[in-house]
Amino acid sequence: MNQREWSARSKAAARKRMQEAGFYETTVFVHESTREAMDAAIARGQFKTRREAMEHAISSAFRAEERASRANP
Repeated sequence: MNQREWSARSKAAARKRMQEAGFYETTVFVHESTREAMDAAIARGQFKTRREAMEHAISSAFRAEERASRANP
């Protein structure tokens, strides 16, 4: 197996593990300034990866919306 095949299989296995854990893959475009802000947060140690930073931002936004709707029925 060459490097490219190994890499493709490894990525496929990682995707399968994430899906089994209840995660769904999505692609988003972010502005350069957003990417720079994420990289700064990573450099400060707030997040390990961009994926982690994006997941935090997205889940925080929707959890905040959920909390607000429960507080104001």
